[in-house]
Amino acid sequence: MKYVFIINPISGGKDSTSILQRRIGQAFSGNDTHSYEILLTQYAGHAREIAAQAVIDEIDVVVAAGGDGTMNEVCSALVHSETAFGLIPMGSGNGFARSLGIPLSIEAAIQRLLNPKIISIDVGKINDCYFFGVAGVGLDAQIAAQFQEFGKRGPLPYFYVGFREFFKYSYEEITIMFDDRELITHPLLITVANTHQYGNGAVIAPHADYRDGLLDLCIIEKFNLFEGMFKFPSLFNNKIDRLSSYSTYRTAELHISRSEDSGIFHTDGEPHKGGRDLHIQLLKLALKVCS
Repeated sequence: MKYVFIINPISGGKDSTSILQRRIGQAFSGNDTHSYEILLTQYAGHAREIAAQAVIDEIDVVVAAGGDGTMNEVCSALVHSETAFGLIPMGSGNGFARSLGIPLSIEAAIQRLLNPKIISIDVGKINDCYFFGVAGVGLDAQIAAQFQEFGKRGPLPYFYVGFREFFKYSYEEITIMFDDRELITHPLLITVANTHQYGNGAVIAPHADYRDGLLDLCIIEKFNLFEGMFKFPSLFNNKIDRLSSYSTYRTAELHISRSEDSGIFHTDGEPHKGGRDLHIQLLKLALKVCS
């Protein structure tokens, strides 16, 4: 099998990149059945370019070493191709890896890639952007945008940004249409989930299944800080669906219309500026993954 490893040197820093390259070499060098190449990203979007070329070159497996942002870049180039995606989780949340049961240990993730089990999973698409874990609008998208600018990674900075943005968040009217239904809401957030969690064990869609041909539409209605103190732990004990302010639906396609002319949405934690209307659909079993 032919492998290309794409490493985001920002994830973990220079020392981690060197260690990772050495460990990949130790595992793959001298293996008569595998050949490999290691490439470092140099700018935003470079990982997607490398992955797209790998598809043209008929590479069997493209492995991303990084977080959910790097994962999204690489996977977006592999949709509907015969090239499988592999992941060495090195991000701050690693929601996709956790959802698919990919080891968070570098050594264990590399060892699994030596003899991978390749499966096909569903893919989400919001307008022209793919997502593989979760996407959405509302507070989580606002947090994603501010976290990107914050400059520090990890759970604590993320929770700090989230707490800060909660107080600043402005609730807008949103209309959701799917399966001949129409919902009008002023939500805290709307998440469309292909996998079950954001990252760091924060489960937003307990029953999401990335191979069932359906997306889980999750809505959390407005609540105050006092209520939030009691509701927040539900994200981490797999009981979010027991909250009265939480509702969920399953569909393969939906349309979101904002009251504002524009706003932020996110795909796998990466923020984007969008217009009033968002069209979201599922592409069934459109990506091959090393699980």
